[in-house]
Amino acid sequence: MDEFTTFITALDQTLAQASPQSTEIVEIPVTFIFREHHLQVEMTTLQTSFNQGDNAFAVPDILDRIRMLVGLELADRPKTEWPQSATTKNLTISPHKVVRLIPVDMQAYRVD
Repeated sequence: MDEFTTFITALDQTLAQASPQSTEIVEIPVTFIFREHHLQVEMTTLQTSFNQGDNAFAVPDILDRIRMLVGLELADRPKTEWPQSATTKNLTISPHKVVRLIPVDMQAYRVD
């Protein structure tokens, strides 16, 4: 099993175990691409991406970074402008390119 497959398996297990209780959950489709030992993470909904480079990548770190980017991007927008439902589903496009829906609890980023 290669590094990317191991990462996606751990990501899927982590997401399956998560059971968000908040009513302010948004699901963002995130594309994970692995090439030349670099992890590229793309969030087309937010028109942003980041490259993990040569750094080791662990599921909790990547999920924290994704959730922080989403939370900060959407925090200033009214709730009516948040993505309400994702038309994209979990996909495996190729062995080194997959899409996963990442839930983000917006309560952590709300400023009242």
